[in-house]
Amino acid sequence: MTDITMAPGKLNVGGVFSQAFATLQSKLLFFVFTGLMIGVASLVGAKGPLMLIGILLTLAVGAVGQILTVRATTGPLGADAGTEFVPAVQAALPKFAPVFLTSLMVQILISLGMFFLIVPGVFLTVMLLVSTVACILEDRSPVEALKRSRELTEGNRWRVLGMVLILALLAAGLMLLVAIPTAAAGIVPGVGPLVARVVAAAAEGLLGVFVAIVLTHTFLELRRLNEASAPAPLI
Repeated sequence: MTDITMAPGKLNVGGVFSQAFATLQSKLLFFVFTGLMIGVASLVGAKGPLMLIGILLTLAVGAVGQILTVRATTGPLGADAGTEFVPAVQAALPKFAPVFLTSLMVQILISLGMFFLIVPGVFLTVMLLVSTVACILEDRSPVEALKRSRELTEGNRWRVLGMVLILALLAAGLMLLVAIPTAAAGIVPGVGPLVARVVAAAAEGLLGVFVAIVLTHTFLELRRLNEASAPAPLI
C-alpha cells in the first residue's frame, strides 16, 4: 500500500496574532520585566574594543529573555512577576547555551544571506523563524532546531513571510511612536540623552518579547498543522 503524505494545513496568521495579544495581556507584568531586562542589556553596547562584548552580552540576555518568554507563553510561568521572575531566570540558565548558539547561528546565516543578496536573506529568515522556539520547547540541539524550523515552515512560507512583514510594520510604528518623546528628551541638557536611550532600549526590549510570543504561537500552530497525531493547539 502506498503511503499518502498529507499537505499541512494553512497557518492562520490572524489567529496567531490574536493569541499573542491575549497572552501578552494575561501576563503583562512578567513580560514587561523581561522586556526591560533585554532593553537594559542593549544599553551596554560600547564603541571600540568593547563593542564585541556589548553585542555578545545583548545576544546572551536576549537568549535568556526568549527562554522566559516562550516558557511563560506555553505554561503557568509568569502569573506573578514579582515572585516568579528571578526563579524563572535561574531555571532558564541550563538551556542558555543551546538557545544562545541557535540564535547566533540563525543571525549569522541570515546576515550572510542579506549580505550577498537580499532574497536569500529573506528566505532564510522565513525558513529559520521558529528555530529558537524548537530548541526551547523540544529540547533540540542548534542544528536540529534549524532543521525543525525548516520542516515546519514548509508549505506555509508565504504566510510566514506575511507575518514577518506585519511584525516589521508593527516595529516601525512602535519605533516611530517612541521617537517623538525620545527626541524631545534628548534635547534636555544633562540626563536628557540618557533618558532617551533608556526609553528607546525599553521599547526595543518589549518589542522583542512580543515577537517571541508571536513566534511561540506560530511554532505551536505549525506543529499542530504538520503533526495531526500529536496536536499542539494554540494556547
